[in-house]
Amino acid sequence: SAAEAGYSDASWWRSSCVAAQRLVGTAALGDLARFLESAAQARHRDDELLYNFGDAVVAQHGSLDADDVARVLRSHAMLGFRNDRLLAELQDQLFGLMRQSRATASGLSGSVRGLAHLEKLGLAQRPPPELLESVARMVTEHLAFFKPADLCDVLEAYNLYRIQSDPQTSQLLLAIGSVLGRSAGELSAAQCASSVRAFAKCRVHDERLLSAVATRLREAGVRGSLNSAEVTWTLYGFAKFSSHDTALMDLLSIEARRNLHNMDLPQVSSVLASLGKANVHSPVLTNRAAVRLRRLPSEDLDAAPLNDLSALAMAFGKLQAYDKPLFEALAQAFLRRGARLFVQEPCSMLVQITHAFTKVHIMHSELFAAIAAILFERFSELTLLDITKYLHGLAKVDYNLPPRLRERLENGIEAQAQGAASLGVFELLKLASAARRLGLAVPSVDARVKAVLPYEPDTGEISGPPRRPTPPNRRRQSARKRKWTW
Repeated sequence: SAAEAGYSDASWWRSSCVAAQRLVGTAALGDLARFLESAAQARHRDDELLYNFGDAVVAQHGSLDADDVARVLRSHAMLGFRNDRLLAELQDQLFGLMRQSRATASGLSGSVRGLAHLEKLGLAQRPPPELLESVARMVTEHLAFFKPADLCDVLEAYNLYRIQSDPQTSQLLLAIGSVLGRSAGELSAAQCASSVRAFAKCRVHDERLLSAVATRLREAGVRGSLNSAEVTWTLYGFAKFSSHDTALMDLLSIEARRNLHNMDLPQVSSVLASLGKANVHSPVLTNRAAVRLRRLPSEDLDAAPLNDLSALAMAFGKLQAYDKPLFEALAQAFLRRGARLFVQEPCSMLVQITHAFTKVHIMHSELFAAIAAILFERFSELTLLDITKYLHGLAKVDYNLPPRLRERLENGIEAQAQGAASLGVFELLKLASAARRLGLAVPSVDARVKAVLPYEPDTGEISGPPRRPTPPNRRRQSARKRKWTW
């Protein structure tokens, strides 16, 4: 009752924990597990009580049911408490309960979710494959006993585990998707968001679930209850499967705009990247995000993960946000990373950063010179696709390559002439046209283009991309005359 009412008086919880410690060994472990969960909900942590309770569970092997196991795992995840000996015992007890068909639906789903959260926090290792396989098989075979909330807990666990290309996991998620698709009207906004995110993380496409969730999120009351994290998850899930529901993506972009002030930089990066991948343009959201990022202190940009910062630059590039002050701030943030970016990160990230800037035709001389110098030193790590992407971006801004890097690029492309045969037609044309614009001599690529596309003009025939034909001058018509009629 105190936990449900939000009572958080530290002295009262401390005295309650002291009283609970006296009952360890005499009281039922299930009652103590309920008390631990209540204390965890009030964010009160008593290490001595947790250790004594763990010793009692290990001593009385098999004394907890599945729901109590879930309560203990949840409380340890909420408090960030690690006890490897207790976790091993709880996994053994959960496995035994499943073998004896004594695991309840709520207990099984809550336990696997608690284990996943403990692994995410770095407080436990991933459960053995046998346990996860047993969970997947039991849930698949007994779907009728699981409520939608229980199935969402299982999805959240597999979202954290990110098990991909596994037939049993795919079968489990498709079975859950069929149930949730039929009962989508019972799902909350948070459950809709976590479900779509889990399917996207595990790379399992279920069009029926996506359609049902989209229908549910079109309801203004449901969609309005999404918080900033849930909006991010939903956009990520639909964009991962290249959803063509533009109307829903527009509605979700409005929700993202309303929650923008509550989002941290990784969430802003994910939202914009999802909209860019789905080819949905929201100028108001993009401009507000740019203004907010321009006002961020440099310390916040420096504290952001490099992957998120790189994805953010690419997202603004895809959305064609031509904002020089914003890209100047991003360039300075990249330059301040120093060796962490230019030495430790893969060359593909440096190529992606360059490509992000060139998408909006912005050339930052200092950043481009630093990246060019590092790519010259680490040229052996570049693949032909990386070189194609790098040159294709530089050709948009007419960047003057350093002579040494130019020579190494020419020699590297010629040395990888066999790899040119594996390039697709579009990549091959990108490489040939970029080399033409930048003045690189790559006869092997020209020969390959000539073999694949005999009528494509040679490098020497044109010095740049063909100019678009100028449309003839016509007098502007009135709105009535421009109106399309039968």
